[in-house]
Amino acid sequence: MNESKIMPLNYRAIRQKSQQFFGYEVLRSSRKTLALYISHRRILVRCPHRATRKEVQDFVNGNQKWIQIRLQEESIKEKESLKIEKGGKIFYRARELTIEYKEGRKQRILINGDRFIIQGHKLNAAKAKVQVEDYLIDKASEYIIPRARGLARYLGVDRRIREIKLRKTKSKWGHCTAAGVIQYNWLIMLAPYSIIDYMIAHEICHLVRMDHSTKYWDMVESICPNYRYYIDWLKEHEHRFWF
Repeated sequence: MNESKIMPLNYRAIRQKSQQFFGYEVLRSSRKTLALYISHRRILVRCPHRATRKEVQDFVNGNQKWIQIRLQEESIKEKESLKIEKGGKIFYRARELTIEYKEGRKQRILINGDRFIIQGHKLNAAKAKVQVEDYLIDKASEYIIPRARGLARYLGVDRRIREIKLRKTKSKWGHCTAAGVIQYNWLIMLAPYSIIDYMIAHEICHLVRMDHSTKYWDMVESICPNYRYYIDWLKEHEHRFWF
């Protein structure tokens, strides 16, 4: 499908009741309908080549309320996004904890009540971030990899695993290739163990079926009966894990 270039952000502007303006981008293609997408405060209108500017403008104007709601939701998510800084909030195991720095020669992470304690020497935001990253990677290595291999043995597909990688990505929590390379985002270690176990099962089940067919989801459900809840939980809270 050949798509035209994205128009500048100020291609059109929608006037709000508050007299404020926001712009949107237009991406034309061979599609048959108009659609709106909002991500990171970027408003994108996908439309057919034949759609006129007036049609696009009318379409956007007719969806102003939806756009405003989505922008408000994004604003809230931005405020809740994780920042590894002293006094900040971290959503850990479904609990909001306060980040605390503690001076000490030994580098370690401690959970004490509602406090997420980062201990280290002459800590600053940059050092604290590295410590949290190392902590989560270590936890992922200790928890995810052996449980993934254990589940693969249980399903009789352990020989199909070529490698299990731990990698921080921008959007995906996991990935499995036909060659047997499985990848997990170590940020998932901030989530409750039930969510982590679901992600482990999701990718290991792909070693049996490389699709998202009914049979695939039946297999996932046999391992994680509440997988639908876990998917919804991640959609609601995942914005609080990326940093």
